[in-house]
Amino acid sequence: MNKTVLLTDDNPDIIELVQLVLGKSGYRLLTANDGRQAIEICLKENPDLVLMDLNMPHVNGFDATRRLREQGFRSPIIVLTGSESDDDRRKAKDAGCDDYILKTMEMRDVERVVDRFLIGAGDME
Repeated sequence: MNKTVLLTDDNPDIIELVQLVLGKSGYRLLTANDGRQAIEICLKENPDLVLMDLNMPHVNGFDATRRLREQGFRSPIIVLTGSESDDDRRKAKDAGCDDYILKTMEMRDVERVVDRFLIGAGDME
């Protein structure tokens, strides 16, 4: 059975790009446009991994991650953001994120991180 990844992002271009990359790798991809949708989908579908943008409408990625962890969601949550801020990295880790990927990375690097969490073990440094 294919592993399921939830991509939470309000940018349609990022969604399309990640769909292309992870779809070719055989992952089943779900999408959410904001943190509120991400929480609902995670609690209903229990994806194997979440790629979480930080700056989204309604509920941001920090709060969505915190709420998911409080409700017992244990799958890896990986930040996928344009923010290079050390403060955002710290806040993401404190909220319960497992890793932090910059959107400026090559898409094959995104695939590599997803593979590391779903095939091997990985932790945020």
